[in-house]
Amino acid sequence: MPMRVLACILLVLMAILPAKAQPLTIVTEEFPPYNFSQDGVPQGLSTEVVEAVLQKIGFDAKIEFLPWARAYLTAQNRKNTLIYSIGRIPEREDLFEWVGVIAPFNTSLYTRADNTGVSIASLNDAKRYSIGVSVKDVIYQYLDGEGFKQLDVVGEDVLNIRKLALGRIDIIAFDEASFNYRVALEGMDMGTFRRVYRLEEISGSLYMAFSKTSDPELVAAFREGLAAIRSDGTYEQILARYALMN
Repeated sequence: MPMRVLACILLVLMAILPAKAQPLTIVTEEFPPYNFSQDGVPQGLSTEVVEAVLQKIGFDAKIEFLPWARAYLTAQNRKNTLIYSIGRIPEREDLFEWVGVIAPFNTSLYTRADNTGVSIASLNDAKRYSIGVSVKDVIYQYLDGEGFKQLDVVGEDVLNIRKLALGRIDIIAFDEASFNYRVALEGMDMGTFRRVYRLEEISGSLYMAFSKTSDPELVAAFREGLAAIRSDGTYEQILARYALMN
């Protein structure tokens, strides 16, 4: 066994012993292909990463699927609560104990393919249009922080796709992999839409994170568990199965 892998295993074992005595809550949202439930069973790329960490550190915990605003509030206010998949931006930095990266994430603005009036070469250009976003998610927080005034906020991501298809809004802001997945689930053709601008500032990675009041031993156990599945190749195997090309 390579010394690097052995060292990770030893660190995980050291972190697990005091942490296993702590109650644990895990919350997320319906956000395919990263996290979603199918017949009551948690699925998705990020879910598989979280479950691999749980297995590595010997934890057994139920994953709760909640509306994002509720999951986000729960993860801020309930001790020993893990939330995933969450974007990491300056506005959130001090609100959570960050465990680490669990998935790639790229965000873009989309319009209808037949809407030739939408042209965006810079972030400021996008301020001219009505933009569909979801309440309390990283995209909404980012655009709101950048001074966007025409944000059309909904409780569920998929509602924005439907509203865009009907021409009720000019643009929607969406994760690229999730957008493709959601459009297919709605029975729509991707040719109905076109991508007009990538939001580079909030593209990159999704994370798992703990509530700020969580026990340090619990947070440490998950950090070591995530490091361990990266070292032994499990993480790369999960990414390869999903082959996200965003």
